[in-house]
Amino acid sequence: MGRLNWVDTAKGVCIILVVALFTTQGYGAMGAHGGWMNTVVNWAHPFLMPAFFFLSALFLNRTVFGPPKHYMDRKILHFVYFYVVWLVLQDVILNSALLFGAPRMFLADLAAALIEPRDSLLLVYMLTVFHAVTWLFRRVPARKVITVAAILQIAFATGWVETGSIVLNEFCRWYVFFLSGFMGAPIVFEMAERVAGHAAQTWRVLLGWMIANAAFVGLHVAGLPLISLALGFAGVGAIIGFGLMLSRVKWLSMIGYAGRHCLIIYLTCAIPVTLMQYGLVSTGNIEVAGINALVTALVAIALSLGFHRLVRRTHLNVLYRRPMRLRLKSARLGRSSGLLPPPPSAA
Repeated sequence: MGRLNWVDTAKGVCIILVVALFTTQGYGAMGAHGGWMNTVVNWAHPFLMPAFFFLSALFLNRTVFGPPKHYMDRKILHFVYFYVVWLVLQDVILNSALLFGAPRMFLADLAAALIEPRDSLLLVYMLTVFHAVTWLFRRVPARKVITVAAILQIAFATGWVETGSIVLNEFCRWYVFFLSGFMGAPIVFEMAERVAGHAAQTWRVLLGWMIANAAFVGLHVAGLPLISLALGFAGVGAIIGFGLMLSRVKWLSMIGYAGRHCLIIYLTCAIPVTLMQYGLVSTGNIEVAGINALVTALVAIALSLGFHRLVRRTHLNVLYRRPMRLRLKSARLGRSSGLLPPPPSAA
C-alpha cells in the first residue's frame, strides 16, 4: 500500500463530506430542511475541517524550506490563481442577473470577495493564508508556534475572539490543525505503518470514536473550549484510520480518486450544486430533503470529475492548470502548476 493511497482515500472521505455539508446548508438557506442529512453533517462538524486542513499540510515540508520563489509560486500564487478564476466564473454563472442588471454592483461585490471570501471558496482562500503564515514562521521553534495556534483555537471556542472578519475568525479556528499536519507528518506516517497491520483493532477503535463523537454532538458540547480541540484531533486520527482501512477495499477506489482530485471537486461543485438546488426548490420537490441533499452532493461530485476529464485536453484546462506565463520565471522549470498532487512515485 503506497503512502498516497491512504492519504488520497482520507482526503476523499473529507471532500465527500465537505460537498454534503455545502449541499445541506444550501438547502437550509433556501428554506428547505435538510432532513437526516442535517444529523450527518452535524456529526461530521467537529472533525471535518480539522481533518481537511491537517491532511492538506502533510507534505508541506517538501517545499516550505526550499527556494522562496518556488514556494511562493507553488503554494501561494497557485491558490490565488484558482481562487480568482473560480470566483469570477461562479459569479458570472450564478449571479448573472446582477451582472447584467447592475454591473457596477457586481464588480464591487466581486472585489469585496477578494477580502472576505465566498463560502463556496473559503477553503481555497484559507489554504492560501495558512501556507503564507506557515512560511513566515517556518524558522520559529515549533513548540512556540503550535502553542500560540492552540491558544487561538481555544480563545475562538470560548467566544473571546470575534474579529468581525471571516478570514481572521477561520484562521483562529483551524490553523492549529493545518500546522499540526505540517509539523506532525513524520509521526503520522510512522503511526500509519504500525496501524496498517491491525485492521480488526482499528475498526473497533473507529466504531468507538464514531459513538463518542456522536455523544458529544448530541449533548451539544462539541464546540466548547478544549473539547472542540480534542474532538478535532481525535477526528483527524479517525479519518486517517478510515483512509488506511478503506484504501484496501478495491471497489471503494473511487474514494481515493475523489481525494486525489479533491480541489478540483471543491472548486467545481458549487455551480452544479447551486443549479440543482434552485431547480428542486423551484419545483417544490423538497419533501425528501435528506435524499435530495445526498443525491445532489453525489451528482455534483460526479459532474465535477466528468467536467474536468472533458476539458483537461482543451483550452478550458486553464480552469485547472495555471498557464506557464502566469508562473514566476524562476519556478517555470518546476513541476506543472495544476491541481493534482504528484504521483505516488514522487512521494
